[in-house]
Amino acid sequence: MPRFDNNLIVIGAGSAGLISAYIAAIVRARVTLVERGAMGGDCLNTGCVPSKTLIQSAKVAHTLRTADDYGMAAVEPTVDFAAVMARVKAAVAAIEPKDSVARYTELGVNCVVGDARVQDPHHVAVGDQVLSTRSLVLATGAVPVVPPIPGLADVQPLTSDNLWDLQTLPERLLVLGGGPIGCELAQSFARLGSRVTLIDMEERLLPREDPEVSEHMTAVFEREGMDVRLGHRATRCEPTEGGGPDGSGTLVAETASGPVSIPFDRVLVALGRRPDTSGLGLENLGIEVGPSGTLVVDEYLRSSVPNVFGCGDLVGPYQFTHMAAHQAWYAAVNAL
Repeated sequence: MPRFDNNLIVIGAGSAGLISAYIAAIVRARVTLVERGAMGGDCLNTGCVPSKTLIQSAKVAHTLRTADDYGMAAVEPTVDFAAVMARVKAAVAAIEPKDSVARYTELGVNCVVGDARVQDPHHVAVGDQVLSTRSLVLATGAVPVVPPIPGLADVQPLTSDNLWDLQTLPERLLVLGGGPIGCELAQSFARLGSRVTLIDMEERLLPREDPEVSEHMTAVFEREGMDVRLGHRATRCEPTEGGGPDGSGTLVAETASGPVSIPFDRVLVALGRRPDTSGLGLENLGIEVGPSGTLVVDEYLRSSVPNVFGCGDLVGPYQFTHMAAHQAWYAAVNAL
């Protein structure tokens, strides 16, 4: 093509997409940023900011409960869970302007809200609008893995995405998954007053860490009153019959000793995150995707289609905000 509307189109306004668009705008490239949800992506809306805010409130409750360790009288905290969640939303709102459409428009980025669909390597459709571009950066991030466990959908499972809408503290919380997300959220809810059961099919928590870390965290969790059950493989969920709380039920899990049943008021699924390419139209490009769903890229973050680049959780291998930002700088520069 002799001419393009954009030097660069970036799809996804999370950590990776925002940095890619920012770099392009700083060098005065014509750049369009497309986002179908909230600006800021997981880090701002469902990840780093809300989770660390919740963790801090939980830490305060735990410190009050264990104040005698510091030479003061221990007290049982009175937790206003709705107020805790309001504080979480306030923290998100305080940072939101830095990632907003208004700020990025002021920087020179053309921000478009809607579902992007890649038609070919140089054209992206958003609603009725078709934009052309010399290069494309895909930064669509990842979404929680929700396994096809029979009956799970019937108990309205919580994930790290929808958890933040809770207004009532679950009396009994069942957490599926002993990785970083499952562990930090399980401990937070336990410290805020839930009776937490954490199960995992692995034989230890945090299996990517050294065994000593797993042993230490298991001991800490049990000391804080959590019920940690390892070597449990979830097989089905059964909703509560006859007027139980919304989302309540019983999980049946297989163990070396046979099946066990674990009742809960809410269940939180924290079994990792998978790259999000839903509705993107990558099949139109024939782009190579790895076994885990990540976009396959070379050392320049270039996909199998030469003018299409990828960064962040869509590419991996590390699902961290700082890794996404680091990759985004290189993806933008190389794409331009």
